[in-house]
Amino acid sequence: MNKVRFAVFTDLHYEHIHDGQKRIEDFVVNVRDIDIDFVIQLGDFCEPKDSNRFLLNMLDSIGQPHYHVIGNHDSDLYPREEVMKFLKMDNSYYSFNKGKVKFIVLDTCFIKTKKGYEPYCKKNYDKTKDIYPILPDYELKWLEEQLSDDSEYYIIFSHHSFENEFAKRGVYNRGEVRDLINRVNNTGKKVLLCVNGHDHGDSLEKIEETYYFGLNSMSYIWVGPEYEHFCYSNEVHNKYTFIKDLVLYKDGLYAVTTITEDGELKIEGVNGDYQNISPKELGLSDRWNGRSILPIVSSLDTKK
Repeated sequence: MNKVRFAVFTDLHYEHIHDGQKRIEDFVVNVRDIDIDFVIQLGDFCEPKDSNRFLLNMLDSIGQPHYHVIGNHDSDLYPREEVMKFLKMDNSYYSFNKGKVKFIVLDTCFIKTKKGYEPYCKKNYDKTKDIYPILPDYELKWLEEQLSDDSEYYIIFSHHSFENEFAKRGVYNRGEVRDLINRVNNTGKKVLLCVNGHDHGDSLEKIEETYYFGLNSMSYIWVGPEYEHFCYSNEVHNKYTFIKDLVLYKDGLYAVTTITEDGELKIEGVNGDYQNISPKELGLSDRWNGRSILPIVSSLDTKK
């Protein structure tokens, strides 16, 4: 293995925006001709219905495997089983290997109630009583087993963050996950990177020996109805009723990440722009929900 390279994006939210197809088309064109081993999207992709299968076909056209993480909005209207069937997932959490690197996909879309752990489905949580998002104890045990094999390096993907401390954005038991990661790193192996979506903002932080990468949305920042604006045609606003609550990025954001044989990381991010209006024009700062909401994806090169 000389290197492993993958392209990653998150939070397309195809149904909420008017140009989701173009964002995927541009992504496919940009990554099709570069040397990558796979593509992965980190959740909140699209509704799992037949009319959206063309999005998966577009990813197929890249000519490399594509993997998926379940996001909380993927099952807003459909049961988890339908989401998994659409994405051709045998399980909602799984792993795969490329050379010396094991890639681990986690499912953090769970609620803890008095009855135990329940998967997100059709907004079945009570914000006043339930604990969410959370990594179930049985999945945490599975993660520990995955991190105890003979792989040299590990990359962990999830929809929710194991680092974000803002409100309830991050995984509830993120401290336990980070403790596990730190114990693994102390054995001589290395969890190089944890990558998440969900936050619709940009973040890259090193905690102990591991980088925690909050990947920006491919599409937009949600600012809410108190900042509603009407920047598009009446036709667009009538069809996409939430677009008035969003600040869209001009182009789709994503990252290309390379892991070298020596375990060095290179993240090739994006410096983008806003589409029709900026947060500043709405009276907002550059931070929202504990994240930078600049239209960027951070870059990193650990060789430098």
